[in-house]
Amino acid sequence: MKNGLYLLVLFGCLWACSKSNNDTNIPPLDDTKNVTASLNDSVWYGHGIASKVSPLVDGDCGRNRFNLSISNDLPYPKGLRQAAPSICAGPCDRTQYLSFEKVPLAVGKYDIASLNACASTQLTGVNYGLIIGGDAIFSSYIAKEPASGWIEVTKADTIANVLEGKFEVTLVSRSTTSTATARFRNGLFSLSLTK
Repeated sequence: MKNGLYLLVLFGCLWACSKSNNDTNIPPLDDTKNVTASLNDSVWYGHGIASKVSPLVDGDCGRNRFNLSISNDLPYPKGLRQAAPSICAGPCDRTQYLSFEKVPLAVGKYDIASLNACASTQLTGVNYGLIIGGDAIFSSYIAKEPASGWIEVTKADTIANVLEGKFEVTLVSRSTTSTATARFRNGLFSLSLTK
């Protein structure tokens, strides 16, 4: 009986060690994929654009901050897509977006709750969405309770206009009838800052 138990424990340990890690399949950053992450344990990447926020419009929440907007043309992630789009009108290459609004333009780690404090509405701040036809949102995930996460700026060179950083964030469905979440892990970005 004891030997059987030991064999069962040994088998369990071997099985756990043999499980693949999807994070190792995340592609390296390049010009077309300057943002990478895993989304709900699947490979996810996109092209990000960072732009300075105008302090004239946004006061203290715009002073020395930037917006990060990421889009891609990946297939819809398993478990997040509610319904298939029937018609595609307009640019049909973008299928998803992820955005961080009013991130401080300085090296540091920032909680998404602090970003939402400067957001104009609950739909901005940090959000993720699935798109029909390049511009019509049909599924949206936002940073409301129990959302959590952070974005870290590891390099903020405003002379060379280069931004680098990391992020991990879990967003919840905007729909009141859905409990779906979008969980980004091991996020990396390396991109230019536009003015």
